This record gives sequence, C-alpha cells and structure tokens, in this order.
Amino acid sequence: MKTSSRKFSFISCSNQNSLAEYFDLSRFDNNLDFSFENFNLNELKDFNPNIIVIDQYFCENDCSEIIQHLKLNFKTANIYFLSPEYANHKGIVQPLKDKNHYYSNFSIDIRNHINTFSENEYLEAS
Repeated sequence: MKTSSRKFSFISCSNQNSLAEYFDLSRFDNNLDFSFENFNLNELKDFNPNIIVIDQYFCENDCSEIIQHLKLNFKTANIYFLSPEYANHKGIVQPLKDKNHYYSNFSIDIRNHINTFSENEYLEAS
C-alpha cells in the first residue's frame, strides 16, 4: 500500500514555530516552517505545499502583504488562517470566494480538519 505524503508549511510570528506538534504528521509528511520575518516566497513556491497554516496568534506586525502573496500564489493549496479574531465563530468559517481557504481560532475542530486532509481529496468546511 502506497502512502502519499502531504507537504505542510507553517507560518507564524515566531522563529520557533511549534505548530507541527499539534498535527498528526506521519513519517511520510514533509513540513517547511517560516516566521513572517524570514518568509521566503520563492522557497515556498519550490516546496509547493498542499497545506499552509498561518498562525496569527501573538502577531503585532501587519502580515497582510504576505497573506495576499500566499492567496495569489497558492490557489490549489488548502490555506488555514488561525487567529483569535475568529474565536467567536463556531467551527470553521469558509469564504465563498476561496473554496480552499479556512478561517478559525486554534480549536479541536480546525486541528481535526487539517489532520484529516488527504492529498487526493478536498474537504468542505463544516
């Protein structure tokens, strides 16, 4: 049985990103981490992730320009925006315009959603 690997990229305000420990990465999965300060769009394009997780907790700087670059350059990747701004939403909020962009606080729901992503299937928000 061939197991397909997933490619994760975790982007946060910290140089010491610990998000990967909250997700069920298998030994077949790969991940590439960036802080907003050391973000390298070309390196991320070369890596070509299936899943991008943007951690906006504890961010004091405006990261909107980087987020716009991600939205424009990774139209087929599932992009998850984790922010306390979305703490009042129940479950996962998905905008109509971008079928594979998800907005949530850092909750069990979003962790389960990300953990069940398979490279061969696209999930719908609940």
